[in-house]
Amino acid sequence: MSNTLLTESNPPESPGPSTAYSGDSHSGGGVSIAPRVSATSGKSIAPRPIEYAAFRPRLGMVVGPLVAIALTVWLTMMLSLQPVGILLVTTGMCVIVGVVQVIYTVLRWENAEAAYERERTAAELWNLRFENLQSEFQRTTSALSHMTDGVVMLSPKTEIVLINEAARRLLALSSGGQYLGRKISEIVRIPDIVSAVDRAGSGKIDENVAVEVVDGSVVRPVAVRVSRILETEPPHLLLILSDETEAHRVEAIRREFIANVSHELKTPLAAIKGYAETVELAIQDDAESAAHFIAQIGKQCDRLEALIADMMKLARAQSGKGTLVIQALDLEKVINQAMSSFLPVAGAKQIDLSVVPSDQPVHVLADEEAALTIAQNLISNAIRHTNAGGHVVVSFRKDGDGWVMAVQDDGVGIAEEYQERIFERFYRVDRTRKAHDGGTGIGLSIVKNLSRALGGRIGVISSPGNGATFEVWLRSAISK
Repeated sequence: MSNTLLTESNPPESPGPSTAYSGDSHSGGGVSIAPRVSATSGKSIAPRPIEYAAFRPRLGMVVGPLVAIALTVWLTMMLSLQPVGILLVTTGMCVIVGVVQVIYTVLRWENAEAAYERERTAAELWNLRFENLQSEFQRTTSALSHMTDGVVMLSPKTEIVLINEAARRLLALSSGGQYLGRKISEIVRIPDIVSAVDRAGSGKIDENVAVEVVDGSVVRPVAVRVSRILETEPPHLLLILSDETEAHRVEAIRREFIANVSHELKTPLAAIKGYAETVELAIQDDAESAAHFIAQIGKQCDRLEALIADMMKLARAQSGKGTLVIQALDLEKVINQAMSSFLPVAGAKQIDLSVVPSDQPVHVLADEEAALTIAQNLISNAIRHTNAGGHVVVSFRKDGDGWVMAVQDDGVGIAEEYQERIFERFYRVDRTRKAHDGGTGIGLSIVKNLSRALGGRIGVISSPGNGATFEVWLRSAISK
């Protein structure tokens, strides 16, 4: 950090004191701050008065005694005293002058010591104040440099007096550019921001604008708030810039989620409505067809029930540990419980479903219902995407201070570009399977959120045509 020593004169006697900002700046941690100087910076600050009288030697203290002694000698000679008398009077005068001189010198020395102590104390106080200001400056610049929001302070003439690294990034300005002392309109070519600054400065109200900043090939949405700082004289302007990219992404996911939920609910409801109308017409003339349509209504109701149940599981998983009962449990027993539900399904589809026993107890810290849900969703997903004659194998292995449960299949596999998105709600790689695969589209999202809530993690290893292996890591209940 570079420190620049500045001098400031008394403000000129005018109705409105002018403020200028020099080209030099304090810079630390990616923050550039223009130091404040007076418009008449040619004069220096008047020095603080010091008690020089306590230190400066006095000529009168040398000349005075000599004159007094000389006058004494002259007076005794005028009185026609004997040489012995003159000598005695002169000696007495010298003794008196010497004693007075010694007493005065001692008093001056004590006064000088007191003055020196006062100056030393004042110097220490000013040094402490300087260190406190420097520490505060470093903390402020450090906080500003680590902020993700951009901060820009403008003078009343809209000149930049402070800018941090985040603001330079959000405004697509180069990090090495010189921006202090320049008007905001000279370096920011975004009319909405410049107009908001002008309105805030003249209208004395805060302004909020949303703009898009083009940074090379990236178009970044930025929210800008322009506020007036009334604590400064004259009032300055403060720009706060926030990157809205993540907010826009979350909003897009929310809209997509609502659209997907609406679609998932609309399909079975439309089918139920159509079948109900058909049954109403055919119940008297064709009882067999009516029974078929009633069965279809039951299937669609089951689909709706499964979808709602999965959405409730997802909500529970996303609520975190608050709804979970974390305890030590045998994960292998949980898997065997899940296997009993899917062995008939796998047999009907001619898929070999098996578990590789572990050579040691698989004790993990987890919620039993959450662990069962994770196992059921992964096994169900593997069976659903494996063709007849395929294999689904569940295995365990020790990994650090936890256990990994792996569900491996030799099904269709997943391309690398889709492996991140498969954990999103209602996302399907193969859209053609939506109508007949029996899944609700949020099983893997439930697994991901439950794994995180249990302090674990999930990953996938796959390639098209070579099947997929989903691995869930959970913390071991036995610490070594």
